[in-house]
Amino acid sequence: MDGATGTELQKKKYLDNVVIPEQLNTRFPERISDVYYSYIDAGSDIILANTFGANYIRLKHHELLDEADDIIESGINLIRKISKDVIIAGDISSIGEYIEPLGNLSFDDAYNAFAFQASLLQKHGADIIIIETMTEIKEMKAAVLAAKENFTGAIIVQMTFSKDGTTVTGTDLKSFIALAENLGADALGLNCSIGSKDLCNLVKILCDNTNLPISFKPNAGIPTLINHQTYFPETVEEFIESNLKAYSYGVNMFGGCCGTNPEFIKKLSDEIKNKAPNIRKVKNRYFLSTRVKAIDVNEIKKPVIIGERINPTNRKKLQEELFSGNLSLVKNEARLQVNEGANILDVNVGVPGIDEINLLVSAVNQLQEVVSVPLCIDSSNTKALEQAVKNCAGRPIINSVNGEQEKLDSIIPIAKKYGTALIALTTDDSGIPKTAEARLKIAAKILNVADIYGFDRKNIIFDYLVMSVSSSPEQVNETLKAMKKSKEIYPQCKLALGVSNISFGLPARQTINSTFMKMAVEVGLDFAIINPYENWKIYDIFAKDLLENRDKGAVKYMKTFASFKKHISSESFIEKPSLDKQLYFAVLNGDKESIPNILEQIIKLNVNPFKIVNDNVLRALNFVGERFSLKEYFLPQIIMSAQAAQVAFSIVKTTLKVGSDESSVGKIIMATVKGDMHDIGKNIVGSVLESYGFCVIDMGINVDSQLIIDKAYEVEPIAIGLSALMTTTMPEMEAVVKLRNVLNVRTKIIIGGAAVTGKFAKEIGADAYAKDAMEAAVYIRTLQQSNKKN
Repeated sequence: MDGATGTELQKKKYLDNVVIPEQLNTRFPERISDVYYSYIDAGSDIILANTFGANYIRLKHHELLDEADDIIESGINLIRKISKDVIIAGDISSIGEYIEPLGNLSFDDAYNAFAFQASLLQKHGADIIIIETMTEIKEMKAAVLAAKENFTGAIIVQMTFSKDGTTVTGTDLKSFIALAENLGADALGLNCSIGSKDLCNLVKILCDNTNLPISFKPNAGIPTLINHQTYFPETVEEFIESNLKAYSYGVNMFGGCCGTNPEFIKKLSDEIKNKAPNIRKVKNRYFLSTRVKAIDVNEIKKPVIIGERINPTNRKKLQEELFSGNLSLVKNEARLQVNEGANILDVNVGVPGIDEINLLVSAVNQLQEVVSVPLCIDSSNTKALEQAVKNCAGRPIINSVNGEQEKLDSIIPIAKKYGTALIALTTDDSGIPKTAEARLKIAAKILNVADIYGFDRKNIIFDYLVMSVSSSPEQVNETLKAMKKSKEIYPQCKLALGVSNISFGLPARQTINSTFMKMAVEVGLDFAIINPYENWKIYDIFAKDLLENRDKGAVKYMKTFASFKKHISSESFIEKPSLDKQLYFAVLNGDKESIPNILEQIIKLNVNPFKIVNDNVLRALNFVGERFSLKEYFLPQIIMSAQAAQVAFSIVKTTLKVGSDESSVGKIIMATVKGDMHDIGKNIVGSVLESYGFCVIDMGINVDSQLIIDKAYEVEPIAIGLSALMTTTMPEMEAVVKLRNVLNVRTKIIIGGAAVTGKFAKEIGADAYAKDAMEAAVYIRTLQQSNKKN
């Protein structure tokens, strides 16, 4: 593959007189052709076309949408004119905005922006698409789906990770593999962010967990600024050493990102080109995932527990909350079930008369930021299922499909498109068959339809259904018999059961449930859909005799257990914490729906509500900030907690008519400095500050210092936040500081970016440095409080 494009363009001053690099394709084609040629001459087999940010949203933002066709056509044709032999890769990267719930961009808008770009890459003859430098898993998902549906060539997906193996939004490497692989990516890879040695450690995890081809494009180290000159510390020799190690792990494609140049690629080509790839044979993985965590079902002790408590059936309070659109109880049930050992959560919000599509999407969006376990999305509404699965940040299970042809034709394509696992019930229009053979016949039909749609059989999870032993004692053995036979003839398919159906109508139900689950595990049960609060260690001989139909009429069982009192749910004994603690935990958990009710009770106490809110909200936010700095929490948790805090402050301010001296927000200017086209870091900081209630004025990328100070003079912000990814553009930060001082504009300047340091901030006279979004928020909140006192 090729090396860095952006740093080469900057080094050669080729970005002068363009707003974005993609404009070079049409306005200064000789400049981008020079970079293309240098890498082809160095030995690259794959060249990325200069289409990195040429998606609908970015081009529209820069008023270049009318030039989109010409930009992409020229970006591809310039490579083709230089060489007929190289593979031309259409380059797709981040939009620069977060998808809901982290940002305001809808999934469909993100998909459409990428589909627009992929369609043009298809139209103008790109050979493959490389989706690169992705930091947010949901955006990666939108890009892959758009590419798969609008482009016929192969798709390579590359994400960007920090040294610890996570993205800024908390995605780990296995979560990346779980989703990208099942969405149908043809190859996975890592690029940018860190140097080759650190990236090599991460790429080994990819090599150990997927059989797909893998690409490797590290930076030449983390850049530093020496005497106002950019310096990438990694030598060619160090770069080659890491690449050879990556080759030994089984990497298939090699290249470079920021700071690398044709010299790096020439040496790399001399060392590796035309070598036979190292063969990898990874053991069978079965990943399910969220944004931040993947579980390998094959590695978990069986059965894998699917918590069943997020289901409104026979639960009046939950039904009432769902009907009002309140998800507080849903989120609380999620946390409690995970604490009790649930590996996966079933999510069902089906209540007659509600807007199930919007409510299920909202539940999925919120739950995946509250707990880290995968979801099992449960609905009989096909439209609700698709929208929920689409908005899921990880790889979920769909619950469920059955043998009805209409259901198969509507749900299997959804599971295929979004890369989910799928629970398949062995029932059809005729009901639940009485024999194991008849249920297996439905299973065969389901697999045949899956084959027609190209849905991998290993993603089917059969539920052979169990009926109550009190009414159909002979059916228990038929269920177990079908499960055992299924494992023999369809070993790639896993098994699930809703276990508690077995005990309906009998006393001491948990004794039967637990005993039956152990019997089911013996014949191959993989997933148990259960209430994790119950005792699942019970194994009772009387229950076993009943389940094996040796206790006719349940005579012995009833004699032993009929006098037992019905167990009272442990939930009845849970004492609610005090109101201030309820508020603290609501903010901590991002539970903004609970806050109005909590505050209503606090206000009735005739105490100082603002002090209670201020103390507990800030304590919760500080805790979240501490966990963020320790990499235990990530951006989603910060945003959700900050949004909950804003709800609390807003209610107190409105209800008590608190003046601006108690609860004021301020304006913040955010800008990426002149010459720098990167905005991911800036956008993250802006999102967090907006969640804290600040008015963020985002001036975009490549912003001239005079424009920044003019805007500051106009709006009088609390602070100016400046971002620069590249050391070549860091001197522009100093230009902004100097201009502020000369014009005597009274506002603070805070700076940040990959290569920026606290030492550099002091050297140029900036007021503060923030290494991440939380540090920026803490500093600006301090400024806000100081301004109030003054």
